[in-house]
Amino acid sequence: MDAWFWILGWSLCILTIFGNGFIIFLVGSKRHLRTKTNSFIVSLAVADLFVGMSVVPSLFFCEMTTGCSSEGWSAWVHMFRWLFEYASMTNLCSLVLDRYIAVVKPLKYLTFMKHRRVVQMISLSWTIAVVIICVHALKFLFDNEVIFDHIVVWIVVIFLQFLPCFILIFCFASMLYVVCKHYRAARSLAKQLRFNHNVLIKNQEKSAVIMMAIVVGLFVLCYGVFLRCSFLILVKNHTTCDDMEYKIPILVLNSAVNPLAYALFKRDIKNEIKRRFSDFVVVKTRNKINPLDEESLEIQA
Repeated sequence: MDAWFWILGWSLCILTIFGNGFIIFLVGSKRHLRTKTNSFIVSLAVADLFVGMSVVPSLFFCEMTTGCSSEGWSAWVHMFRWLFEYASMTNLCSLVLDRYIAVVKPLKYLTFMKHRRVVQMISLSWTIAVVIICVHALKFLFDNEVIFDHIVVWIVVIFLQFLPCFILIFCFASMLYVVCKHYRAARSLAKQLRFNHNVLIKNQEKSAVIMMAIVVGLFVLCYGVFLRCSFLILVKNHTTCDDMEYKIPILVLNSAVNPLAYALFKRDIKNEIKRRFSDFVVVKTRNKINPLDEESLEIQA
């Protein structure tokens, strides 16, 4: 690997660890942030945190020791790394499904998305990732690895690459359609009532759609690269795709951008970050002013 790869990779890993760790700390430390949607966000942040801690570091130490062969303990390191990437993907699908129901079917959301349902969806997201890794591990029990590898690749392509991309694009398109429909109806009503101010009814829906656009767009870009690689392996019988230098940074970037999207477009998280920043500025200002006040009192005395 070239030097630029390691510099970019380690930088994105540090950004991923810091950003997702901050989101986990922020939601965990404030009771009012412990909502149903934020439960999905925290679960995704945990998966993304471990993506940052495992993808580039494991690849770096692997390159420094054995050259990252596909046999022995290096293969187990690869599976451990992909566990969290699969978990990130499944948790993202759960988050988008939560937002899809909330925007497209808001009345059904109140009765459907109970605390028990949230726990079930998050548990299922992690279970799917573990099951796929276990299927990967089974190849060590088979002598005919080529056939079994193709079966595993087909399972990954269908259930962890193509199907998630289809679900995310469909949910985002449906959310965008509903928000645009609501916005047009609200504008039409405002014109009929001759109001001059802007319509503020659907700002929360707009923020949710913008946040999903960033997260889903980067996810589709990332997994488009993986779909291309899987297509080459299955159709053209390539053993490798020789695109690791581009695939890994995009993979980590996908996990690094998620907390930034929450901070900018998730209203409750954004407001809490602003409040903490303003408190920090006030404390810094007081620390600068207080010594001056003490010196002035000594001079007056």
